[in-house]
Amino acid sequence: MAFNSGKPYGGIETTNGRLIGATDTDYFYFFCPKCPDKEIMRILEYGEHERTETNKYDATCKSKTKYGFTLAFKLHCEKCGLTDFVKVSNIGRQGGKYSDFLGKS
Repeated sequence: MAFNSGKPYGGIETTNGRLIGATDTDYFYFFCPKCPDKEIMRILEYGEHERTETNKYDATCKSKTKYGFTLAFKLHCEKCGLTDFVKVSNIGRQGGKYSDFLGKS
């Protein structure tokens, strides 16, 4: 089965620093960027968006990876109905301060 039924996807409400999250144990939770009370969003599905045999950051970082990847998650807020997408990657930004890239696309 294709991710998002093969339809295009992209983060709209979750981009530019609007999506935040936290952990309570070893699980990570995404909070709805539209709900003022930070409603926890459901992950409806995920897919591997990209995979590479090497990771360009291995040349400059002390820690090393086995490969590069980007995972895409389809998120949904049960309270307000927002459905959006987010990607988690080890081939995107690797280091730096949140304030340095907040609001940049």
